[in-house]
Amino acid sequence: MMAAILTLCSQSVFLSACKSTGTELPHVAGTQDEPLTAESAPAKVLEAMEAASRFHEHEIMSDTVNSISVCSIDEVDTTSTEGYGIVVVKGATSTTFPHIFNGRQPLARYDAKTGNLWLTSSAMQGTGIAVEWLYQIRFHDNDSAYIAQVIEPYNLQQQLCQRLGYSIDGERVTLYDDGRNIATTTNTVTDMGGFDSEQPLWIGEQMQYDLSGDVPQLLVTPGIKFTTGLVLTYDDMPTLSAPLTIANDGKVSIGDLKTVTHPYEGTYLDQDNQEPNLYVNYRRNDGHYDIQIGIYRLTNLDDGIGMVSDDGLTFTATDAAGNPIGGTISLRGDTAVVTFTNTTGELIEQGSQFLYVRQNDNQ
Repeated sequence: MMAAILTLCSQSVFLSACKSTGTELPHVAGTQDEPLTAESAPAKVLEAMEAASRFHEHEIMSDTVNSISVCSIDEVDTTSTEGYGIVVVKGATSTTFPHIFNGRQPLARYDAKTGNLWLTSSAMQGTGIAVEWLYQIRFHDNDSAYIAQVIEPYNLQQQLCQRLGYSIDGERVTLYDDGRNIATTTNTVTDMGGFDSEQPLWIGEQMQYDLSGDVPQLLVTPGIKFTTGLVLTYDDMPTLSAPLTIANDGKVSIGDLKTVTHPYEGTYLDQDNQEPNLYVNYRRNDGHYDIQIGIYRLTNLDDGIGMVSDDGLTFTATDAAGNPIGGTISLRGDTAVVTFTNTTGELIEQGSQFLYVRQNDNQ
């Protein structure tokens, strides 16, 4: 739940309706009323970077095959950089981009086929708001990096405003992409006074990217505006994705939208004491899952990495003795079954199973 007045670069961005070309279905409205302007790093931050003898860096990506890494600058010596600064290293050549904002954890992925390094960073600041810039970074012959293009969220919002239509029947919301049914959901929020009957659906506060595939995928989640005040909620609303195509002239087009599903993602309660002890989080940079498994009175596995396979979500981790351990996670409705198929420890035997139940939002 969030107020629909956003704070961006010390300016207020109020809800504004996008123009609609459709007549059969109402179209979504937009929360961004003008193109966003990337704010430069403050002078004191630039001075600190210039004078620093060393950087404190947080690794975002490391591609050892192509000798490319990306880091964010957390701190310059003892002077805070206030969330600014990205360092790209190719081979032995380091390039610093001091103005890229990294207040929210950025993502990066290098595509060796095209020579593009894709990087996301925060474009909007605010509670519950997730809007990202997408940077297309390339390399000169001397391995120094440069920004080839910045994908502007407002322009993508405007394209979507002309395409996304909807119909509402009671609490049932159906979304359309150019008239094609792409998602149907039931909104269960009952304490907001009902839908705004004129323009209930809005987009623009939830725009991110999935970099795990061959091309960047735009992720957008519509919000519902209720009659009680300027409030947007994303309860029960699906996230939509679409591939981006960048033409030689720099024009960006959005492919067909579809519903995003990461069925394994979530927090699960163990069967023994009903405490959260299984965490599964999808990684937008490479399509893998981060997995943490707690087994009541036995052990904790905190470094699990999973990948969807024909058997379910197959994972590997390290046990308390430092030995490899692995298995699969399968779903039976809201129940996750963790089966260990590779273990050398005494506490967990081969074939051991543990059950966890998905935690509801109100638990």
